[in-house]
Amino acid sequence: MAVTDPCKEKQPKVIDNDLIYKCITSQFPKGELGRLNSQDKMPLDEIEEIRLEFNNILRIDHLWMMTALTKLQLNNNMIEKVENLETLVHLRELDLSFNKISKIENMETLTKLTKLTFFDNLIETIENLDNQKDLTVFSIGRNRIREWKNVYYLRRFSKLTSLNMAHNPCAESKNFREFVAAFLPNLVYYIYVRIKDSEREKGIIFFVVHIKPRMRRTNNFKIIEKEKADAELHSVMFVEYLNSRKLFDQLFESDVEGKALLDLGDEVKEYYDEYEEQFISLCKMIFDAGQKHYQIRKVEVDEFLETVELGKKKNQEESIACMEDFIERKNAFFEQIKVVQQKFNDQKIDDDKYNEDIEKLTDECNRLIHETWKQLMKLELQLFEQVEEVNQNFGHMLGDLINGFVEEAQAIFSQIRALEVNYFENIGDTANRFLTTINMNEDIVIPESLENIMCDKEAVVNATAASHDVHMQVIDTREDTLVNRAKNYVENFNTNLTQEEIKRNRYKLLEINHFLDIQGEELMDLTTDNAIILDIDDLELF
Repeated sequence: MAVTDPCKEKQPKVIDNDLIYKCITSQFPKGELGRLNSQDKMPLDEIEEIRLEFNNILRIDHLWMMTALTKLQLNNNMIEKVENLETLVHLRELDLSFNKISKIENMETLTKLTKLTFFDNLIETIENLDNQKDLTVFSIGRNRIREWKNVYYLRRFSKLTSLNMAHNPCAESKNFREFVAAFLPNLVYYIYVRIKDSEREKGIIFFVVHIKPRMRRTNNFKIIEKEKADAELHSVMFVEYLNSRKLFDQLFESDVEGKALLDLGDEVKEYYDEYEEQFISLCKMIFDAGQKHYQIRKVEVDEFLETVELGKKKNQEESIACMEDFIERKNAFFEQIKVVQQKFNDQKIDDDKYNEDIEKLTDECNRLIHETWKQLMKLELQLFEQVEEVNQNFGHMLGDLINGFVEEAQAIFSQIRALEVNYFENIGDTANRFLTTINMNEDIVIPESLENIMCDKEAVVNATAASHDVHMQVIDTREDTLVNRAKNYVENFNTNLTQEEIKRNRYKLLEINHFLDIQGEELMDLTTDNAIILDIDDLELF
């Protein structure tokens, strides 16, 4: 029996392919299913859960290819730094407890995390978790957190229901549990014990002086977050910020001449106010059109994806039924082969009869394998062709929907440009009249901002034209942005549909071939093993 070197066992490790596959294999079920799984290495980018605990891991690495992971357990290791997790964007549960981590960092892309554990580490500050908005369970007990203000940071997690900060220096203080209950009103469990209403009320009364200013800051934070969320949603509609005055303000941000011309007097102020009101109104019309068309698209896309998924599910059920029928019939053949082999071993049949029966059963089983392969391939080909056709038809329809929105938006942008032309002409007329007036009356005081413009007619024309060009460029740029992003959306949507279907089809073909190859190998093993026995027996006869 080999003796294990305990010192070697405790040597620090770095995650590599061998360690990953070793841990994956250890998680396979026992028996035949586990054996088959271990023979066929599952692609790393398709694995959803992995346990890497108790491996003396010093550094996180080599996980970048496991992009489908939703649950990762790295507890009970020697990890000193959170790193190299950027590609695990689907991760929902992450366990880093019982390590040597001193700082929370490098988790910006893990936006889907709902459960996060740092129990028993060396962390002093709760930080760098701004993107984990869906966090519901957070354990950071037995660390080195001293400041109560770390609880303030947790107020940003509106979905947080369970928290563990036990065995931190801050948690040893009197009334800390009530403090947590008061400052985290949505929290249900602290250290896995339900928070009582009396504890929360006591905390609110005791810490009321600190709570009120924090509530104001939280409300301001929520307002800012809502604005960001709205802009993100409106971006999907291609109309972000068009429900506000932002585009209008952009007209004058870099328009030095336009700002100066506003000093011409009350008449220009009236033109400006009217222009502003009508401009913002037209922008909101584009925004409303974007919302309307987005809802139409969303309904169509959701129905399309649901229909395709149902079709794939039905096809999958037919494939499974075909495979189950095959396995049942294959097992019957295998039993018959074993019966023939047993008869031969019992010397109830001779060599010729044995070979004849085995050959016949083998041929029939091979025909069954081939027929099953054809059936499965036929089902997959039907699905692939149907999905391909449906994807193309839906792509055309989605393009028509987008074109309808783009045409409506462009019509409104044309009105905005006409509005700008009208404003430009009014400002130009007013500026020329003002120039004529000051030339006829030298006593009129020219505002400082207009001195370089009101020197002659050419300067006035150049100034108004420059202002007009700036405005038109801002309007055209926003229109181009809307149109390009809308058209890119259709192109990307269709490309993704095609690529995903090709990937699914290729994987399915590999799955079918691999499944039936294994069946063929099992048949060969069954008949070959006995043939080897026969050869040995034949040798003994001589």
